[in-house]
Amino acid sequence: MEARMPVRDIMTRDVASVDIKSDIQTLAKEMLRHDVGSIIITDKERPVGIVTERDIVRKIVSRNLQPADVSIRELMTTPLITVSTTDNVTDAMYRMVKMKIRRLPVVENSRLVGIITDTDLIAASAEMGFIFEDLINMHRARFVSPEAPSSQSLRQGICERCGIFKEDLVLTNGQLLCEDCRETTP
Repeated sequence: MEARMPVRDIMTRDVASVDIKSDIQTLAKEMLRHDVGSIIITDKERPVGIVTERDIVRKIVSRNLQPADVSIRELMTTPLITVSTTDNVTDAMYRMVKMKIRRLPVVENSRLVGIITDTDLIAASAEMGFIFEDLINMHRARFVSPEAPSSQSLRQGICERCGIFKEDLVLTNGQLLCEDCRETTP
């Protein structure tokens, strides 16, 4: 079973961006103001590239260049790889892994409307784990009734003592336990 979630549900809507005609100092100040490691470059409000901290280090600092001597057009990475608000989060994640990138600008009608990052994906994955845990706990009563004898067994699930998904859970002293944990129960 795959949970299909659109990118718009996890994207950050406030995206740092500067116009392609800006200078590197303006770009750096915007990155600092937004406290971000990347900034989207726009041309007439249309996203055309991205500049990351790594780009600044690799293309300016490591070459001992003066920022004023480098244009944003030279510094930015282009073409810009983007996703749509309706694209599936899982598809976006695979695109990021395949392209070896950590950020994906989100566009709608050629306009920048958000960005998703590897951090957003990790946060969404962690949240899904909590949701699954809640669902398991919510439905546990369906499988094992509190009035059931302590020997009632459940085919598979998460052991309430070790937290590992196991086969043959048995309700023991009010907890669903795997065989290993049942053996260590006093």
